[in-house]
Amino acid sequence: MSTPEDALREYNNGLPDGLRRHIERMVEEALRLAAAHGLDEARVRLAVLGHDLVRAMAPEELLRLADEIGLKLSDVERAEPMLLHGVIAARLLPERFGVADPEILDAVRYHTTGRAGMSALEKVVYIADKTEPGGLKWFPEWSEVRELADRDLDAALLRGLDLSIERALRERWLLHPDTVAARNHLLRQRPGT
Repeated sequence: MSTPEDALREYNNGLPDGLRRHIERMVEEALRLAAAHGLDEARVRLAVLGHDLVRAMAPEELLRLADEIGLKLSDVERAEPMLLHGVIAARLLPERFGVADPEILDAVRYHTTGRAGMSALEKVVYIADKTEPGGLKWFPEWSEVRELADRDLDAALLRGLDLSIERALRERWLLHPDTVAARNHLLRQRPGT
C-alpha cells in the first residue's frame, strides 16, 4: 500500500524537470530548517512535496480548476491566477493523496502569499520555497532571508515578505491581502523591527 509521501513522489516525477528539481532542492532546504527549529521532518516533507502540485498549469487552467472545485476567488486571485496554485493544491491533497493534516494543508495553501499567524511549519515552507539554491541563483537578495532563518524564522519571514512586496511594487503586481496581513501581523508581534 502506497503512503501519501510515495504517491506525491510518484506524481512529482511527472512534473516538468525544472519544477521537479525545484521541489527536490526545496525538500533539502526545508529539512535543514526543520532540523534547526525542531520540526517534524515527515510533516515538512509532505508539505513540500505537495506545495506545487498544479504550479505547471496555465493561468486559465488554474481558474477553471478553481471554479470546478468551488473556490471563492478574490479579485486579486482572478487577476493573478498563479496565486491560486497553493490554494488549489491544498484542496486536492486530502482527496487525491490522503494528506489531511490541517497544518500541512495551510503550509501548502499559503506558501506563496503567507498569512497572519503562520505556524513554524508554514514559515519553513514559505522560506524554503524562496531560498532553495535554484531560487537564490535568480534572486540572490534572498540569501539574507536564508541566513536569518537559521536562527529566527520570524525575522526571516518578515524580511522575505518585505522582499516580495518590494518586487511586487517594482513590477507593478497586485499585492495579495494575505501578504500584507502577514507582514502587519509580524510587525505587531515584533515592535521596533
